[in-house]
Amino acid sequence: MKQKLIWALARRHVWSDANSTVVRIVSILSVAGVAIGVAALVILQAFMGGFTEAIASGLSTMNPPLHIYAPGGGNLNDFDLGVVQEIAEDIPGITRVEGILEKAAVVSGAAGTVSGAIVRGTNEAELIIGIDLARELDIGAGDEIRIASTAGAEISGMGRVLVDTIATLVVDSVGDFGIEEYNNSLVILPLHISRNIFRAQGELSSLGGYVERGFDPVVLSSMLDSALNEEYVGGGWPVYMSCIPYLAFHGNLFKALGLERIAMTIVLALITVVALLNLSSALTMIALEHRRDVGVMRAMGLAPSGVFSISIIRGFLLGGSGALVGLAFSWISIFVVNRYFPIRLDGTVYWIDVLPGVFPVGTALVVTLATVLVCLIVSLFPAFSALYRSPSEALRYE
Repeated sequence: MKQKLIWALARRHVWSDANSTVVRIVSILSVAGVAIGVAALVILQAFMGGFTEAIASGLSTMNPPLHIYAPGGGNLNDFDLGVVQEIAEDIPGITRVEGILEKAAVVSGAAGTVSGAIVRGTNEAELIIGIDLARELDIGAGDEIRIASTAGAEISGMGRVLVDTIATLVVDSVGDFGIEEYNNSLVILPLHISRNIFRAQGELSSLGGYVERGFDPVVLSSMLDSALNEEYVGGGWPVYMSCIPYLAFHGNLFKALGLERIAMTIVLALITVVALLNLSSALTMIALEHRRDVGVMRAMGLAPSGVFSISIIRGFLLGGSGALVGLAFSWISIFVVNRYFPIRLDGTVYWIDVLPGVFPVGTALVVTLATVLVCLIVSLFPAFSALYRSPSEALRYE
């Protein structure tokens, strides 16, 4: 019963109609300030995190999680593929290892359309072309394209370049690879066809390892790299191979995005600091507004701990209300932007066409709890002031 009374008194002090207009305005502004601070932090994390995840997802979708290569850019072959497959079988979490042959080529589609492209030979059974490259070549699924490689180019007696490795193929599908760079230039086709085009029978440019869901590619790449080093270097081979996570190729990009995210978080956190200062003013004004009530309750036998609890609960109600309003506003804003007002980006600069917002549940929870905790800390000063004020002093001028 006592706890219910304390909570009821705290609610009455915060939302009472007896409060002066100034106190009500300051209270509303403090709640709004906390809400804006929480919403700004959550929305920032949603879109910065969504941007990073979209790029990482696009890169991971189009490339195996593990990249096995020969240091110095040397070519691999089917024998190397077999060795790595045997080693990978002993590492839990690696599902398979496949060969990749990727080289530059010239691609032509409809009459008069020519473009440079990256041709990637994999275990894929179909020929898939990037959506923007298909648009540039004016072709679609079922149309023919011609792929020419200069790997077999020869110089005639008249000084002309003769290219005899031109393959005419049928496009099976046009794909959206998720990243502008791939959509503009990538052609995926079966490995044996790419070897014929590039006159590279048995040759591989790299190997790709695939990871079972739930396993960390960074850990598995380190394990496979150590096993490869032991097999090749420890075995006295003249050449060796290494393994790294594919996203490590873009490590500087993700570090830059992380640094920018931290800097923007610090800047926006200042909004919450200002709001908390305003909250402290509101709590102090509420305490002064109801000092007569507190004095009467002290004279009637309310323990000092009860007075302290009422002051703390007042801070919790104001700060908690602002945090919850900001949390709800951020969720609604992210949903509305994603659904009705998507943020368009220049794909040639940012790699993706739309900036996605992913509501960060964990971050939102941390921000909300941290804000409420700081609100409780801010409410300590008015609480201690009310605790050490005697009933006679509180009622002296009333």
